[in-house]
Amino acid sequence: MIRYLLLSTALLASPVLADTALVFEDQRPDTPPTNTKLVIKENLIGISEQADTERLVAVFNRSDSSFTFINHQHRQYTVMSEAWMAEATQRTKAAMKRMEGQMQKKMEDIPPQYRGMVQQGRMMMPMMAPMMSGASQPVPARTYMPYGQMKIDGFSCRRVDVMENGKKVQQLCITDPAGLKIPRSDYETFQAMLGVTERLTNQGLSSFGFKTPTITQSGGNTRGIPVKIKDLQTQSSVTLRETSFEAVDADTLRPPKDYLEAKIPLPVM
Repeated sequence: MIRYLLLSTALLASPVLADTALVFEDQRPDTPPTNTKLVIKENLIGISEQADTERLVAVFNRSDSSFTFINHQHRQYTVMSEAWMAEATQRTKAAMKRMEGQMQKKMEDIPPQYRGMVQQGRMMMPMMAPMMSGASQPVPARTYMPYGQMKIDGFSCRRVDVMENGKKVQQLCITDPAGLKIPRSDYETFQAMLGVTERLTNQGLSSFGFKTPTITQSGGNTRGIPVKIKDLQTQSSVTLRETSFEAVDADTLRPPKDYLEAKIPLPVM
């Protein structure tokens, strides 16, 4: 009987049964440091800024590869998913193709002296399509060069130099999630968030006015948990300060029930 009691107590104390919480400190030149907390529960990651009484600012949902951005000032939230961005891009390209066809038909009615201007406009339309859909140019290809082991604030990690067009742009220090006792499922959800963030950013997420925390924008091609990310171009850095395990109610990782959803309409085809 005592053996079973001790076993049940040990299982309850095990972090595997709890949810993962990671606190990162964001440091930028000439501004006070800020803390961002990520709480991982199954397929959800709640992102809160501790300077704002730990209110959620975004929620990542691995199930549909989406971010929910929460606007507390207007008591609204907006869901941006990879599927929505892909549909918006497809619709915009279809609309541009239709406009190009209409312009071609009207070319015959345009006086010769103005046809050059119209033709120039037609040549620019393929460039305008990604701009109008919110898409942007992909991030230049990066290479990741290992640089040895380090220890930062008690966390052992491997340093990786990030090169872009032959120039070092970032220094990463990555640790093994198993060393932090992070459950495998929580780690995979974290990695999924990094990948979705990278793809949404390449599709022009910021052009819609939404911005993900710095920690979600780095290390897309590295496996592990970042202990430190130093951006050599902006001289800013993100550092892992705390890991913990706590039981979290899934309802706390959703927008407040009285907030309204603000949907962004898809472009008209």
